[in-house]
Amino acid sequence: MRASWKHEVVRKSDVTIAKNYLTQGEISELNRIVTMWLDFAEDRARRRKQIFLRDWEAKLDEFLAFNDRAVLGTKGRVSKTDADRHAQWEYDQFEERRRALSEAEGERALKAELEDAAKKLPSRRPPKKRSNS
Repeated sequence: MRASWKHEVVRKSDVTIAKNYLTQGEISELNRIVTMWLDFAEDRARRRKQIFLRDWEAKLDEFLAFNDRAVLGTKGRVSKTDADRHAQWEYDQFEERRRALSEAEGERALKAELEDAAKKLPSRRPPKKRSNS
């Protein structure tokens, strides 16, 4: 499973964007439901159907339920600020491990290259001792 960040490796800026943890299929599904919701909202606006901001949450819940989607019952217990702070702390721990692994791999590769280069050097035989006759 590959998540959806833009680069080859996850970066710190990626960890606070929830959609980055979705698969490509899940992103397509999210895009479809968002497009349907925006079409619904645009249709209401074009028909001049008045709706107040406080009513949009209920309409969204109804819309999701109509489309057989789960509707969260609460906003949760963790604030976005706390979630972002935790994600960044976790990333810092991950980045330390990733950096150490990368350095160890680099050292192994360098050692292997040096050993290969050493094998290709011409052998040096010690000079023969001259006998004094």
